[in-house]
Amino acid sequence: MANLDLPYRREGEDAVSAFERHRADLKRQRLAMNVLFIAMFIAVLAASVHVARFYPERLSSGLPRIFDYFGTIMPNLEFGNLLLPRGDDGRAVPGSIVYWYTDFWLYLRLIVETIFMALTATILGAATAFILSFPAARNLAPTRLIFWVSRRFLEVCRGVPEILIALIFVFAVGIGPLAGVLAIAIHTAGALGKLFSEVNENASMRPVEGVRGVGGNWFEEMRYGVMPQVLPNFASYTLLRFEINVRASSIVGFVGAGGIGMELNRVISLYSDDRVVAVLLMIIVLVTAIDLLSERIRTYFIGKEHFA
Repeated sequence: MANLDLPYRREGEDAVSAFERHRADLKRQRLAMNVLFIAMFIAVLAASVHVARFYPERLSSGLPRIFDYFGTIMPNLEFGNLLLPRGDDGRAVPGSIVYWYTDFWLYLRLIVETIFMALTATILGAATAFILSFPAARNLAPTRLIFWVSRRFLEVCRGVPEILIALIFVFAVGIGPLAGVLAIAIHTAGALGKLFSEVNENASMRPVEGVRGVGGNWFEEMRYGVMPQVLPNFASYTLLRFEINVRASSIVGFVGAGGIGMELNRVISLYSDDRVVAVLLMIIVLVTAIDLLSERIRTYFIGKEHFA
């Protein structure tokens, strides 16, 4: 080692001393960078706490109000009347589940509407994301201009919140599910387009080079060289996005974009009773059921070995 020509070696200094000195310099530089990053993180965190007013006294005084609110909207169920049906006059008995879910069939219809909204938006958004994910991948784009335009378009689509897009479409096409479907589809295209393009960038280029070597054009390179590699991940991300879109379909209803969210907004705005909890419970059951179903379908597409 004494004869090594090290670029950081000083004149008259042996190689071992130069190496140890250089290593100590690197350790000091790394320590200084770590201290700087920690200081910056603490400063940003402190600024965030100040801006958000995330103070312990506010939390301690505000959290009990949540329980007070839920105390006002919990159903007044009576054990003796819990399972009683409607009477001969068609009226539900107070304190029964039937009385609590007087509008059950309305809620169920809106739940089905919410599912179809999410499904339609996911299909439209995933199809758009699939098409744009290839030119939006750095290693697959035909030209830099196409790559730049595709990336910026996807960023715009996912950069605007669904509820704001839904509000714009409510003004354009009126109150109803169509506005919600269009808003969620646009945001889905942007979010899935980013994920799909990143999957494409991680794909092996050897199949692509093989297709190119036998005279295939760009579309054939994508069809036979990339798609077989990425489709399982595309399916997994699409199913995950469907779960998210079911929840989003409930939210966009607050601005009149259809689904169970419209009813939830109505009962919150006009009432302070057990109908709020009734709608919330149905939304929670819906989301949980779809999460479990999507998990099984994702396992089928990807394979159980990837979850081991």
